[in-house]
Amino acid sequence: MQFREAQQYVGSNCQVAWKDRHGNVQTNQVFITDVSFVPLYGICLITDLQEIRLDRIVEIHSLEFSEQKAA
Repeated sequence: MQFREAQQYVGSNCQVAWKDRHGNVQTNQVFITDVSFVPLYGICLITDLQEIRLDRIVEIHSLEFSEQKAA
């Protein structure tokens, strides 16, 4: 994932799938607060739970768009 692509999700609740350091895919619902450079990690999604490196992200789905469509 590229920096510009990740910026569109700032301020939204999303379901993010990423590979952990063992190569296993983790999935979690998070609120994305920022996309920023973190020393020793590189460019990361800054979330309410943790920082997720952009190069490890497999998939992102915005939950807010699907909630608005369902209403």
